[in-house]
Amino acid sequence: MKILILLAFFFSANAFSNSNAGVSNKAHNGITQASLDNGLKIIVKVDDRAPVFISQLWYKVGASNESRPNTGISHMLEHMMFKGTRKYPVGEFSRIIAKNGGAENAFTSKDYTAYYQKMHNSKLELAIKMEADRMRNLTFSSRELEKERQVVIEERRMRVEDNPNAKVFEQLRLISYGESGAYHAPVIGFQADIESYQLNDLRDWYETYYAPNNATLVVVGDVDPAQVVAYAKQYFSAYAFNPKISQLKDKPPIALTQQHRQLKLKAKLPLVTMAFHVPSLNSAQDKSQAYQLEMLSYVLDNGLSKTLIRDRQIASSISVGYRLYDKYQTQFTISFIPAQGLENNTVINAIKQQVTALINRPELLTDEIRRTKAQLEANFVFEQDQISTQSYYLGMLETVELGVDKMFEYVDKMNEIVGKDLSKVANMFLNFEQMNQVELIPQAL
Repeated sequence: MKILILLAFFFSANAFSNSNAGVSNKAHNGITQASLDNGLKIIVKVDDRAPVFISQLWYKVGASNESRPNTGISHMLEHMMFKGTRKYPVGEFSRIIAKNGGAENAFTSKDYTAYYQKMHNSKLELAIKMEADRMRNLTFSSRELEKERQVVIEERRMRVEDNPNAKVFEQLRLISYGESGAYHAPVIGFQADIESYQLNDLRDWYETYYAPNNATLVVVGDVDPAQVVAYAKQYFSAYAFNPKISQLKDKPPIALTQQHRQLKLKAKLPLVTMAFHVPSLNSAQDKSQAYQLEMLSYVLDNGLSKTLIRDRQIASSISVGYRLYDKYQTQFTISFIPAQGLENNTVINAIKQQVTALINRPELLTDEIRRTKAQLEANFVFEQDQISTQSYYLGMLETVELGVDKMFEYVDKMNEIVGKDLSKVANMFLNFEQMNQVELIPQAL
């Protein structure tokens, strides 16, 4: 079943003034936003229920910026960011964070790379100072690259090469976007590329994208916004604005359709995944369509699971996916494992029938839409307890260029949706004649 991942923000105002040169700021909805003259953005949200904070530094670079032969280079650079600077040699960053009772890590996605520390609020300056240091002072060691290359190769082996379902979705992206579309490559990269790029490739990637005007500092927790901005100014303001950032051209998604592939792999169970090109919130001209596709993914996921798994028992698993917050045009996916002994087309035809029924009789969705809205609001409230979830949405929305105010619209936008809206977007985008499809045909283990 589709997992609900939402966020609650019930903020009180936290405006402040700052007369320091080189800083501009504003506060709205309890979120303080500021920027330095070199382009670094700062977002602060106060949550004083516990004396802790999470500090995240987000960079606008990920797999969607990459092309062959450098797929996976953003992820590899994430690994290298823990391999030392001139001030903090290899291992020191993590040792110091742990010594001070903190936790730290990083993650790379299609549209961003982010680094974070979660610590007691007395360690705020330490976290910002150390993170600022590795923005521009990373040392590059051939020895460390070779060590991390082997780590990433093993990571890919476990996550992709030995996982037939992951290979299906990797193939789906490749046939849907070609070799030049924004989302054609896996975040971890293709095997041949992981094995080939050199130290200078990583250094060039770092010099290009790890600049203050391509980054956002997000801090959530029991902190003083004015102090966060002061530390950011103290430790980041010496770094120069990088004019190359504005000259970099976005990679448009290449929307290929009617691409069908079969993969014969060693596996226990078959799998079919179908994909339809659809707009994300950022890429949609009509923003309401993106919210309607989001609601459609929940409603279809629940409806198909009930009908095809529980009632008719023709599928053993089914999942519907949509990524509202992708930076570029994205995909609406329907994936399933057929029940033992059944042909894939039996399930595909049943899915088509249910989508057709949705289009022709949207009034039948009234109860399901009402249940979904209630579930969304409940999750919206529940997840306010996690400062890491709060900071994730603040950083992600800013980094994909939607802006943090979009989080306040989500529940209202979803509550506006009615059955005829889902009928309209399903009819517009779920064209089974134009879909891309990958089938996994199991081979003996």
